[in-house]
Amino acid sequence: MNFKNFRYLSMAFGALLLIYIVYRIINPNTLETTNEENPNDIAESYFRTQSDGFSVDPFYLESAKTIFSADGRFLRFDEILGRAKSGELNLVSELWNLRRQCPEGSTREQCHEYIKAFLKNEYSGDDAKRLINMLSNYLKYEEAMVQLDPSSKSYSNQERYEQIKQLRRKYFSKEDAELIFGLEEATADFSFNRKNFLDETKNLKADERLRLYEDYRKKSFGNFYNAVVAREPLYDKFENEMDLRQAELSKLSGLERESKEKEVRIRYFGKDGNDRMEKVLKEMKEEEEKISKLQVAEKNLLKNYPNLSESEREKKIMELRIQTLGSKELAEEYTRRMEYEKTLKNSEN
Repeated sequence: MNFKNFRYLSMAFGALLLIYIVYRIINPNTLETTNEENPNDIAESYFRTQSDGFSVDPFYLESAKTIFSADGRFLRFDEILGRAKSGELNLVSELWNLRRQCPEGSTREQCHEYIKAFLKNEYSGDDAKRLINMLSNYLKYEEAMVQLDPSSKSYSNQERYEQIKQLRRKYFSKEDAELIFGLEEATADFSFNRKNFLDETKNLKADERLRLYEDYRKKSFGNFYNAVVAREPLYDKFENEMDLRQAELSKLSGLERESKEKEVRIRYFGKDGNDRMEKVLKEMKEEEEKISKLQVAEKNLLKNYPNLSESEREKKIMELRIQTLGSKELAEEYTRRMEYEKTLKNSEN
């Protein structure tokens, strides 16, 4: 899998990893705590005492008014649904934000009682009930996720993710699953199928390939497309266009390629931005040339002086590196990098 595909895929799986981490931090000893020792007994549990999770102890109702004080105003219920449907709002991230505001020392279930109380205080009637029901189902799903083994090698990443999607449908209606996980699942599907798109369009002209790529993104993300585009870093947009143009650029002469790359950079970053990038690219090219020259020189040195002792060989190589790279500091930095790469290579073998 190339870097671009990995980056898109990691967006989807990053959320799943965070679920596990947050759950373990908040509740590390869920299965080990006895009823006598468990401070959760003072909290009304979503999972054990309330069929609908809607009843809240007055203590939590009152406490939540000061814990979750707003700097501005909270979104209305219809704003929450609208922004979640468009991808502007991530309901899972908002839950994590609320969890971080729970009083220090709160148990997992106490924290969720505070959050439930906040929702009941802030929203009324059916609106509060809908949000609390989604929260209750999410917490049950979260517990089920901890039991799911994500490390099984018998499934591909795509197959494993399909298992997760099926698990979610056990706890959520189709509409609620779309609100909570829609953007993440669209991102995952996009990343799984992106390679197929690239393979199918590799022989097209670059401009046509770019047009079809945006059509593919619109189809993949649907209602989330505008939110995805709005949040996309400018450099990612530039890098993606360069990737899609790579096949066509490789067929151009050196000067033609440099001219086209410059044209794209100026379009994204302006003349000043292009000038800065050209300076960095020039420095990188010069460094690559120095390294290439150094590697040839080191190889010749070892060939011409095969009988040097280890200390003499290291001394001559360091002298060569200082002479080629321009300073002792750069030579030592290069030496450390070579040793690190050698260690990595040995560990892989």
